[in-house]
Amino acid sequence: MDSNFGKYVVPTTLQRLIDLQNDLGDTEDFFLGLDFYLSLENLRYFNTPSDVIVFGNIGADGIHYGFLTDYGSVTELEVAPIVCVSPMEFDTPTRIVSRNLCEFLRVNLTDGALFYNHFSSEGKYLETKGRWAAEEANSPYQPTENEKRVRERVQKFLLEIFQLPHIDNPYRYVQDVGLARQRNVSIQTMDGLGVTEPLLQHEKHSPFPIHKDTDPDLKLLQGYLYSAPFASRLALFRDLQFDYVLQDNPELHKIVIDTMNKMGLNDEASRLMR
Repeated sequence: MDSNFGKYVVPTTLQRLIDLQNDLGDTEDFFLGLDFYLSLENLRYFNTPSDVIVFGNIGADGIHYGFLTDYGSVTELEVAPIVCVSPMEFDTPTRIVSRNLCEFLRVNLTDGALFYNHFSSEGKYLETKGRWAAEEANSPYQPTENEKRVRERVQKFLLEIFQLPHIDNPYRYVQDVGLARQRNVSIQTMDGLGVTEPLLQHEKHSPFPIHKDTDPDLKLLQGYLYSAPFASRLALFRDLQFDYVLQDNPELHKIVIDTMNKMGLNDEASRLMR
């Protein structure tokens, strides 16, 4: 768990979820109540951002959830934004879905599908949600009485222990979280996350040229990583991980790892090495 969490301690809300799973004594019972499994041992894909600390997965298509630390600038994970990583969606693998873990849990109780599906409008989402409910009601595979009891127990625990905030409109909430993120971004990146590290007054961002079907010029890359503003280098890390499987290019992988360590991004380097 150390290489996943790095310098951060497990936040109180997540620790309570861990305690809940221990009390239930069964990961499947935990999934019945929350629709995701806990994943604390560095479950990662090639396009999982290096500054994401994974805490859960939905058990399908590699989709997983994590705390976005913005390259270690977040003070504590209790207030870190939550991202959903859908590694098979190569054009938009990562999106911010919640301001923090408590609000994530609130939306997840009723509208977790918003995290890993894309809908053109709120009306389309509600229509689809209604269709899913009808299909579930008519399905021959209905939950057992024990499964119903487990889900009720878990949800009661969440509502009583976590004091989850009220969210009037989950669809609009997720949309607003994404818009708020864009307002805080200093440099846009190909994965849509951007970076929040500010450019200093005298600094100007010039993106490093990346073409998905062509390996980058490693000499030019090293020069850029030596001279570019700190924020620009962070943006390049995102773009490189978005467009390339770094482990498939050992020399490029080593350059990124070495540069991260020189910049003090030891946790991020450690996650990429995993």
